[in-house]
Amino acid sequence: MDSARVAAEPVSVALTRARSLALAVALLVAAVFAAAACRSVPPARPAASPLPPTVILLSIDGWRWDYHTKAPLPAVQRLIAGGVRAEGLVPGFPSKTFPNHYAIVTGLYPGHHGIVGNTMVDPAIPGRFALSDRAQVGNAAWWGGEPLWVTAIRQGRRAAALFWPGSEAPIGGVRPSEWAVYDERLPNRDRVDRLLQWLDRPAAERPVLLLSYFSDVDDAGHTFGPDSRQLRAALIRVDRAIGRLLDGLEARGLKGQVNVVLVSDHGMAAVSPARVIVLSDYLDLATVDVVDVNPNLAIAPKTVSAEEVYRRLAGAHPHLRVYRKAETPPEWRFRDHPRIPAIVGVADEGWSIARRHLNVTARFSRGAHGYDPQVRSMHGLFVASGPAFRRGAVVPAFDSVDVYDVLARVLGLTPAPNDGDPDVAARLLR
Repeated sequence: MDSARVAAEPVSVALTRARSLALAVALLVAAVFAAAACRSVPPARPAASPLPPTVILLSIDGWRWDYHTKAPLPAVQRLIAGGVRAEGLVPGFPSKTFPNHYAIVTGLYPGHHGIVGNTMVDPAIPGRFALSDRAQVGNAAWWGGEPLWVTAIRQGRRAAALFWPGSEAPIGGVRPSEWAVYDERLPNRDRVDRLLQWLDRPAAERPVLLLSYFSDVDDAGHTFGPDSRQLRAALIRVDRAIGRLLDGLEARGLKGQVNVVLVSDHGMAAVSPARVIVLSDYLDLATVDVVDVNPNLAIAPKTVSAEEVYRRLAGAHPHLRVYRKAETPPEWRFRDHPRIPAIVGVADEGWSIARRHLNVTARFSRGAHGYDPQVRSMHGLFVASGPAFRRGAVVPAFDSVDVYDVLARVLGLTPAPNDGDPDVAARLLR
């Protein structure tokens, strides 16, 4: 009895150890799968074949040229390290959202493509254009030039846009292959997942140009200012969304096949309620139509002459510059379009313009844009990484209108006539 027990003990110990090892392996496998699930990358299947030249163009509204230094941003830094960064993307005048998003995709300055402000009027179009008016935003009559998605579709490619200004209108009778009415409530992760889902489609249905838009940084910059902790938090949120996109591309075996391009429409400057120019101090507002205000002015006379408006405002305040339409700075290219009103003005950096005296409260916006494009704080973001772009390069700032020509070349498209400098492509592309 005792000898049999002694002989059996090594076998029992071996079986116990084997079961323990199997359990440990099972737990390790489960942990690996759990870790993969925690990354929350949308399920994917590897691409069946190499993609044709493909571009994902992401706009981060209000991302100033230097924001990559303001917070730990691993995804943006991955793109910078593996691609090319510009020292700034110089907007057109006015340095506002719709004019410059549309400049990026048409290669035309706002004074040429016709989106001359976030708010504007046209004698030939009933009503008033405003960002919140979905009917006007979707009215093709406002949108001049040829955006990149139209260029692509007319040349036999597919292009999909999620919330890019202009993509809701049938410009030249053409809408993106996929598009959606803007919904600010759609989370960034869902926007990224939509892009990845488009890439999961069969080759015949897969777009080669994909565009989307994030508003977090602009919102935080306006509300809290460009040096606030809330701005820093917004940068981190957007970086996580970009990281989700990069992880999704890698999960699909598309790392190194897709060109990811980050841009912004403008930068941001700090403002204060102590620096406000009040129009009603110098002008009877009942006599004019103040089409746009703060910090750029667009004024159409109603019951007084344009010359009278100019006389009252020119030199009225030391931090306000005012021009007759035909005398705006030539580098703005902002003289010829019929939507540009008779009187144009702009405040100095850091100053705001109000129609009337404000009841200043803690809700006063702490950041603004719309200033002269040459002001450094108005310069935006350009980062591009992918098979078409140089690696580890930093290039001087260039104009937002140059982006259209660069991306057309990456996609193998013949660009429409535009204001861009074709030599910029040589600085960016391999």
